[in-house]
Amino acid sequence: MFVEKAPHVHPTRMRHITDEALLDAIGARDVAAARAWRWRRPVPAALAAAGADALLGIEADFLDKGHGRSLLYGFHYLRWMTPLITAYAETGDPRYAAEWDRLFSQWYADRDRVEGDWPGLDVVWYSLGVRARAMYVTEALAVFAGEPALSDACWLRMMKTVVGGARWSAEEHDEFRHGNWQFVNACELLHTARVFADLPEAAEWAEVALARILEHLERDVRADGGHHERSPSYHLMCLDNLERAVAVEPALGEHPRHQAMHRWLAVLATSGGWVPHLQDSGLIWPEGVRPVEGSHNLEASGYATFRHDHFHTVVNYGPYVGHELEPHSHHAALDFVLTGWGVPLAWEGGGPPSYDDPGYYDWYQATRAHNTLLVPGEDYTEDRRAACDLFSVSARADVFAGHHHGYSARHDRRIVFVKGDEPYWVVTDTIDADAVWQIHGLSPWVARDGGFAGTKGPGILVVPLEPPDAVLHGTGPARIPDPATRTAEYGEIHSLGLRRADGRFTVGIFPYRDEPPSIPQDWTVHADRR
Repeated sequence: MFVEKAPHVHPTRMRHITDEALLDAIGARDVAAARAWRWRRPVPAALAAAGADALLGIEADFLDKGHGRSLLYGFHYLRWMTPLITAYAETGDPRYAAEWDRLFSQWYADRDRVEGDWPGLDVVWYSLGVRARAMYVTEALAVFAGEPALSDACWLRMMKTVVGGARWSAEEHDEFRHGNWQFVNACELLHTARVFADLPEAAEWAEVALARILEHLERDVRADGGHHERSPSYHLMCLDNLERAVAVEPALGEHPRHQAMHRWLAVLATSGGWVPHLQDSGLIWPEGVRPVEGSHNLEASGYATFRHDHFHTVVNYGPYVGHELEPHSHHAALDFVLTGWGVPLAWEGGGPPSYDDPGYYDWYQATRAHNTLLVPGEDYTEDRRAACDLFSVSARADVFAGHHHGYSARHDRRIVFVKGDEPYWVVTDTIDADAVWQIHGLSPWVARDGGFAGTKGPGILVVPLEPPDAVLHGTGPARIPDPATRTAEYGEIHSLGLRRADGRFTVGIFPYRDEPPSIPQDWTVHADRR
């Protein structure tokens, strides 16, 4: 059983290209002639120069499974080496080129011996790895082209890596399949083909790449602009790679789905400039994206959004989506995240630090890390059949209503976002089961005014209309955005669970910046009392 196509790494056309065959392919009489850069400059991809000095003399073990089951694959992308490229480009210091030579040559010698623990997936010859090395090694070829500290032998190994990878990609992706792997690989294959446009196979590479990119724009990017997998960070990865393709093939930039992908991020972006870590996503800060005003329903992706002033709401009612290796969807539906003043108010676990994290399955992907109903003792099914039943926008209030079948009993949820000078939310849930109504904040919960408030602001006051049978508390990790530094380090979030045997909940959520606010006397008029 293979994750991609059955292995097709040709021993001499891909894995071990001879010096003579490579020079013949690039039309050069010798290495000196080949190294004289005659091609277009690649789109930069390397990391910033910070950290380059720490790489000088570093000991790297490319065979060590101690990197982690998934992280071993990422280690072989070689992205961690790229500060050497930028540092050399900025300083011309040959030490950085010599260090790249040493590390890359070691990788090249070890690559055939590395073994991964994902069944049916080669560590080196798979779509994300081939694509990443094409990005970084092509840039290194251009930057180090005239530097004597980078040996001819290393330059040849680098060029063989790019050419062999392009040949593999063109064969691997001869027909469409869903997912970010093929999409980003095809974008980089086109970039490679256009950079090395005079190579005999470049036209064939470009033909394959363009066909796949156009298919992904039509079939893998949803009508609202969201990538098929519904994860903002993977969406951004696809978009960033698409921009590399647009840079060498400008006509792709005119495709309507290209602009729609940008708008999708703008709809989900908060006033703080970041996009919530929905599904397996990390928290992202997309460059040049300004939040779209107003409330919008991204129907094809299954995300409903409310926006008023600096408050933003995202409700997830989309499907559970499969993937080449493991799904990036989480076991939750009708869950929501709330933000205000540029920071999270009601937050979720989001994506893990890595897929090797021990909490990946029982926290990050699990229902308990999400702001939705949890039915104790019941497994959440992937075929949840979530749907939006109502999405209404008005000057006074925005309303979402939806349902899902993730449990044996149907769960219905209605969220009313009441606008005005002091906005708030009213959430009504019904399910014929003993259930726990969950919400997560950035600080511990304390009893306050008939409800529960975080101990620090900004935060939310959570007030149930009817008292719960039990109150549950817990904690778990999540990335916490810091708008001042545009970073999102992992911290602790605090869960509040309201349990009722009848599965009926009406809860008011009142945001505050410093101290919990007064509760409007008429807030219950927005409750769904069916």
